[in-house]
Amino acid sequence: MGDINQEIYLKKFMPKVEGAVLEIGSKDYGNTSSFREFYNKNEYIGVDLEAGKNVDCVCDLTEGIADLKENYFSLGICCSVLEHVKQPWRMADNLTSLIKNGGALFISVPWVWAYHPYPDDYFRFSWKGIIELFPDFDWKDIYYSTNQPGELIEIKNGDEDNKLKIKKRFLTKKRRYLPFLMVNMIGKKK
Repeated sequence: MGDINQEIYLKKFMPKVEGAVLEIGSKDYGNTSSFREFYNKNEYIGVDLEAGKNVDCVCDLTEGIADLKENYFSLGICCSVLEHVKQPWRMADNLTSLIKNGGALFISVPWVWAYHPYPDDYFRFSWKGIIELFPDFDWKDIYYSTNQPGELIEIKNGDEDNKLKIKKRFLTKKRRYLPFLMVNMIGKKK
């Protein structure tokens, strides 16, 4: 399940998919966008840690791939999940094994975001961190999104977040604050 900017990004950069779609963190909590509706003509498997609406397979991808097929999925969608995983490198390896060669992976992770334990909150990721976690993918269309609907900022050289600093006065001193930023990127499996 994603937010409005993740949905806008995915529709812009990955409008069509031939083959099965895998969504990690698919449980519907009533306050997020459903990607399932967008890919309603594809076989669609939603994975989450617990059963619920939009969950087809209960599985912890840090522990293995359960009954999911290796090298099967044409698109993997993983939005706002990796920050909640104790060992994201293990999950990255298992997720990579599920995407077929030539398949795509859409990752959206917080770079600058408030602490939000669900069930806990462990990490923040730069776009370079995602590239390191998923070395079997060639990455493109790397963008920040903010908490403002439709606001996507292309990441060209990595200095974009420094340009987005917001200066505010705090008592008598100036302080700098970054806005909320998510990193969104699509990789193609080599």
